[in-house]
Amino acid sequence: MTYSLRSLLVAIAVAVLLGTSSATAATASTTSLDGTILTAIAGSESAEVPTASAKASDGTLKRGCRDYPVRYKVKHAGEDWLLDLIVRDRSGADVASVSVHGVTSPRKGRTTFSVCRSAVEAGKFTVRGVLTNRDGYDQTEYAVGKHRFWLKRR
Repeated sequence: MTYSLRSLLVAIAVAVLLGTSSATAATASTTSLDGTILTAIAGSESAEVPTASAKASDGTLKRGCRDYPVRYKVKHAGEDWLLDLIVRDRSGADVASVSVHGVTSPRKGRTTFSVCRSAVEAGKFTVRGVLTNRDGYDQTEYAVGKHRFWLKRR
């Protein structure tokens, strides 16, 4: 093994031992005896950013307090994640919320939120939220895009 190849392998090993994250690539360069620059990339695979989505179907705002379904999907999150969803009415007021925890819930599924017809007006509603991805003591929050749906009187 030549001197330049050996130093290149040492540079790669140091980059790996320093704990470079998979989201950023560590580049190690060395110059061989004849002046050729050798470059190696450690950890070149890109990490997927956790995402989530939530959708509720159009429906009828029924008399009394009722549960209405909302579908959710979480992608690329760790084992311990929390999805907090908030439902807003047409005036922008928060009328319902629901939390889904990754330890006890599947990554894709259905849950419900409760709304009382006497407390809201029929019309356009939105569901949006926050995905919290936990890794030990570190937690990172990601916004969940809003989805509009209608709850009509009849």
